[in-house]
Amino acid sequence: MNDNFSESNILKAILSSNDLKVFWKDRQRRFLGANKSFLDYYGFESDKIIVGKTDENMGWHVDPIPYRNDENRVLNEGKTISASRGTCIIKGELRIIEASKMPIFDDEGVIVGLVGFFIDITNSIRELDRFRTVAYLDEITGLPNRNAFYEEVQKYISSYRKYDTDFVALYINIDNLGNAINDFGHDFGYDMLRETAAKLNKLLGNDSLIFSFGGSEFVVLHQVVDDDLAPISDSVWNIEEKVRAMLSSVHIFKDHSYCPGVSIGFAEFSRTMSIEMMLTAARNDMKIERKSITV
Repeated sequence: MNDNFSESNILKAILSSNDLKVFWKDRQRRFLGANKSFLDYYGFESDKIIVGKTDENMGWHVDPIPYRNDENRVLNEGKTISASRGTCIIKGELRIIEASKMPIFDDEGVIVGLVGFFIDITNSIRELDRFRTVAYLDEITGLPNRNAFYEEVQKYISSYRKYDTDFVALYINIDNLGNAINDFGHDFGYDMLRETAAKLNKLLGNDSLIFSFGGSEFVVLHQVVDDDLAPISDSVWNIEEKVRAMLSSVHIFKDHSYCPGVSIGFAEFSRTMSIEMMLTAARNDMKIERKSITV
């Protein structure tokens, strides 16, 4: 074999690919590592965040069962799964991916784990349907909008009905944004909304979906995974406090300082069994901590 085409050089080329998100797991489906493209895709600085965990632990699939079934076939039957299409939560958005997985054998032919890779085909799908993309995205923040919410929440309901996996809706309102726009102009308001969307994505985007409901309102869908030991309320209150602390910081734009204040409420699907009732309950649960604007 030409030394330039040694197995190690070929492997390096694959692992350094920007398009292929490569990962490898042990017999228990726990991550052992991933390439830089995979880590960058999720916004992880190192693989320490994923090593020893399963997809279910990470919470980035609304319905993790098809992925688990595919991997069990690879590990138990030696099957190769090619271009299996599914969805994954990335930075607060449900992205469409195609994943391939294959077994890893030791020198004696025993399956010791699996290696897989996936590509993100969301943009390609959207290019085929530009009108739908515009209809489902908020034009100011770029987040999925209310139309997208009512479509994506059906996946959460389906998972709840099949696996009894509960989920919550967090309703978030940026307080007094309207007054700030009146005082400082629409550019200020649009900047605030875009910054809020970016901050929510950074804080919650790996296990929650974030939607713009228009104006100063956002809704977050968060699924309660099996390894959540605390009650649902405690788990969500922890998220709420992180969001409140992050969004209540002073924002400076065009020589104006603005301390927005934020109202947050949440409701569980299992307690309402209705999307509209869940949203109404979350709105009613909103508690205003503080509101202030300074110049």
